[in-house]
Amino acid sequence: MKKIFTILGVSAAMFASAQSNLFDGSDFNDWTAFESSLGFTLKSGEQSVNGGIGGSGALKIIDNSTTQNIYVMTANKNMNVAGANFITLKMKGVSGGISFNAGDGTTAGSKYFNVPAGTTGDITLTASGSNSYTGTINASDWITIKLDLAGVNWGSTPSFSIKLQKNSSNALFVDDIKTDKNLSVGDVNASKVNLVKNTIVANELIFGQAANVSVINMAGQVVKTAEVKENTRLDVSNLAKGTYVVTATVNGQAVSQKVIKK
Repeated sequence: MKKIFTILGVSAAMFASAQSNLFDGSDFNDWTAFESSLGFTLKSGEQSVNGGIGGSGALKIIDNSTTQNIYVMTANKNMNVAGANFITLKMKGVSGGISFNAGDGTTAGSKYFNVPAGTTGDITLTASGSNSYTGTINASDWITIKLDLAGVNWGSTPSFSIKLQKNSSNALFVDDIKTDKNLSVGDVNASKVNLVKNTIVANELIFGQAANVSVINMAGQVVKTAEVKENTRLDVSNLAKGTYVVTATVNGQAVSQKVIKK
């Protein structure tokens, strides 16, 4: 037990530069947390349990058969925007007429980000004055959409939305909506994003960062070590049910993540 407390104490005292979830549940591995961050009902979107990176959870955007441009989702609770310069989203699949809003949730206080038509690879978007709904995505593998937040005023009610064109056909998976803000590695969300993507484990750990990792039981014993890459999986099916701590050094800093093996 002493070894475990020492590891966690050191991690909690350190800080590292890493990406964090833009809002609770924005890695889509905890759907209840995602829904709790929304201000309005999800439209033309549904849960994908294993459609995300490395077989993790994702949001799947489906057809908008209505005659109106719609908000697929608007997150305005549990927002994590202080100090953020960018938002990144991972996307894979096909979508027509997609764009994004970021700001204080008002027309005057929001900025708009429009995806160019025929987007097939990574792209950085700067803010514009309105949604155009003309952008399309056709990506056979995961791409990164990066939103430059220069000029965005979050105000007292920060809000982020994904918007979709009317009468559009879509089969687009969205994963890991994150910001670039600095995080304490002792924070649960920080370590979750930085190291392990799933905190409730059946047979595999899914990693969000390349590292040499150690899995430690609550007696302070190292029960498994491995060198992992981003979005790869580690088989832990042979471990007994219970609580473990996964540790590694990421960007020169000690990181720890508590996981529960079912």
